[in-house]
Amino acid sequence: MKLKKSKLLYLLVAMLLVSGCGQKHKEGEPDVISSIKTNRDEILTVVANRDKIEDKEKLANLLIEKCKDNSFQSVKFSMDNGYATSLDISVYYWRDEIEGQDPVMVVEYKPVEWGKDYDIMQDPDKFELYIDGELIE
Repeated sequence: MKLKKSKLLYLLVAMLLVSGCGQKHKEGEPDVISSIKTNRDEILTVVANRDKIEDKEKLANLLIEKCKDNSFQSVKFSMDNGYATSLDISVYYWRDEIEGQDPVMVVEYKPVEWGKDYDIMQDPDKFELYIDGELIE
């Protein structure tokens, strides 16, 4: 009887360890991992915090809105010199999958005309959205 209980206990502990190891990621809001500003152009590395991206355009628009609202959890952008004049965003699924990997998607939010001092907040109609190099109409 004691042997059965100890085997059952070992089996239960093993199941808990295996199930805990499989859940190393917790889905949530996309977040910025790094930000580089060149003049007023933002180059961002973002984690989607999800296992897959079902609608790339929807996620791209969410990221642009989070940039406009300055609502990322980990990074707050300085607005001392105004809003960004372009966005270049490399997106990864999870933070621990960035090293040595290609992004799962690349979002570019660029002005139609360079050098006109358009910004993402005041002149959204002057920008074009590209996902993985393709213009989104």
